[in-house]
Amino acid sequence: MSDDRTPLEVTLPEGARCAIAITYDTDMAGGYAPDGICHGRTMPAIKERMLMLCGSAESFCRRIHFFQIGNGLEPTEDVGYLQEVLERGHDLDQHTWSHVPLVTDDLELLDFELRRTNELFAERLGHVSTVLRGPGGYAGGLQGKPENQRAILDNGFRWVSCEYNFRASSDDYMATVAGPAENQPYAYDSGLIEVPIMSLTDRNFFDAIMCNDQEAYREWRVARGHDPVPEGWRKAPWTREDALKRWIEYHLAVAEEVYEQRLLWVICWHPHSHYLHDPENRMLPALLTWAAERPDVIVGTLRDAVEWIEPA
Repeated sequence: MSDDRTPLEVTLPEGARCAIAITYDTDMAGGYAPDGICHGRTMPAIKERMLMLCGSAESFCRRIHFFQIGNGLEPTEDVGYLQEVLERGHDLDQHTWSHVPLVTDDLELLDFELRRTNELFAERLGHVSTVLRGPGGYAGGLQGKPENQRAILDNGFRWVSCEYNFRASSDDYMATVAGPAENQPYAYDSGLIEVPIMSLTDRNFFDAIMCNDQEAYREWRVARGHDPVPEGWRKAPWTREDALKRWIEYHLAVAEEVYEQRLLWVICWHPHSHYLHDPENRMLPALLTWAAERPDVIVGTLRDAVEWIEPA
């Protein structure tokens, strides 16, 4: 694969030492579904979790960013919770219509998914999506996919966030603390700007790296996936006992790294994953508390971040 990228400078606002963009992909993850299908028809418990996350961020005077699948915006679906997200000042952008990978060879499908979701954003929310999150994430992003880049540009997107490094395992995940330095924004030859996912996702961490019982995970997914958790739920039975503690420690270590290196850090989490693995909502306040103790740290959204990226 030829190298199709031009590194771009990130110029933070005056007085800022580093910046953190907190984003959530709102899909009902296929990895938790009995049928393995990911979709955006959000169950009530996850809608409540999204609004709770908004409140948690607001308690620190911060904003967060959600990426929504379009089939959850069809006329049969309730979108009141998304309207509230926007009314409260948080950001919302699209994540395709059905979670189709942006690297698909079916360009007609890709064009339909982006176009239809844009239409639903306008019709149901009176909102225009300007930043696109790629479902799943891809090593190398959209390099070698100029037709896919063109389809994305033709649907009104200048910025995409889809590159993700899958190298971590249970033995070396802390090595990815330096990820933000290695995965800064760049422009494809087409002019489309990539803003990579710069650290481990919660899906990758809890359900792969920290999974110590694949059979328990499979049994739960088949029997209860996409159902609300029972009262008293404290952790997913397939993960290590110390998984959440390690998750928080990992993020605080990345935060220290980006602070030292004066970097932009783009985070990709999922409300559904944190609903299962962090039921008491410890992760977001821990990171926001760390940032609040450092007045030269900016915490915002990916829409904020793209404004600091110098065009090619």
